[in-house]
Formats: sequence, C-alpha cells, structure tokens
Amino acid sequence: MKNACEGILYPKDAKALVSDSLTSSSLSSPYSLSPVLIQVPHASWQRCKDTLDSIFCSLKGKSFDQIFVLSPLHKGKIDFDGQSCIYAPSDGTLSGSDWSIDLSTPSCLKSLVTVNDDVCTEEHSLEVIAPYLSFLFAQSKVCFALAFDECTLVSSFCKTILSSFPNSLVIVSNNKETNCAHMWLKGLGL
Repeated sequence: MKNACEGILYPKDAKALVSDSLTSSSLSSPYSLSPVLIQVPHASWQRCKDTLDSIFCSLKGKSFDQIFVLSPLHKGKIDFDGQSCIYAPSDGTLSGSDWSIDLSTPSCLKSLVTVNDDVCTEEHSLEVIAPYLSFLFAQSKVCFALAFDECTLVSSFCKTILSSFPNSLVIVSNNKETNCAHMWLKGLGL
C-alpha cells in the first residue's frame, strides 16, 4: 500500500508533531477492557487533530499484540470476486516522511477479505492515524480492513477479532454525522 495523502490530509513530518503533542499531555488511560475498542473521527487533521491527540494520549503506556483499523469504503462494492464486502491491503509496510507501520492481515481473517492495494490507498482513514500508531505502537502489526456495507463477512470478521485477539486495539474510523462505519460498529456490538 502506498502513501497517498501526506501533505494533504495531514502534514509531512506528522510523527514529530504527534510526539510533541502526546509527550506534553498527561491523560491517564480509561481503557481496561481487552480488546480495547475505540472510535476515531473520519476526517483530516485540520478538522480532528485535537480529538486524535486526546484519544491517542489516553492510550499511552498500553501495548497491543495486534491493531485493527476498521474503516468505511466510500466507493461501495467493487466487484473483484463477486462476493466480498471487505477489502484489505497486501501485507507490507506503509510509510510516510517520518513514520512507518507494518501491515498484516492475520491468517485466520484472510479468507474474509479481498486484497487490493489500490482500493485501500484511496481511503485516508489509516494514513491519517498512522503517525500516532507509529509513535505509540511501533512494534504492533496493523490490520487495515474496509467495508462498504453490512454483510455476513463483516459479522464473521468482527466475531473473530473479538474472540481470537484478546490483547488488541480495535479502531473504528467513523464520521459521527454520517455514521459511515455503521457496519463495523454493528459487527462489534457497539
């Protein structure tokens, strides 16, 4: 997957800005459940950096074996195989000017997704929060999944996350006004 919106939806050298913001803040974590389920705004830094700073500052000091970023696919159904409603990028690295994260879809979830780097690159939700993930959780693998609607695969994907990954962080990228990630929230029981 390639970097597509650095310098547009978030600034270059974003990890340095994240480091400054989170190092100077002292919020304590309200999260004790595992997996930890959070929602982040589905918008550019210009609109939501203060909210992202607050959310990710509350996760300081935590460590997770796996991170899941679940996002809406605004394009709708893209008929590659005729059945999938969930897309994920190839396993590899996503990098910006001063950050990088390891992308990996766990093997138990691979049968539920269609792998397509081009589709995933067009959605900005992971890239906007990637500097935070790189700063706080550099050793964690990140699974990025996009869905366009409710389907049985979304439900199965969410059930597998909740039952098989107890020490994980599940991030749902959602616009509260449009509730564009409704399928993930329903699948997770939120």
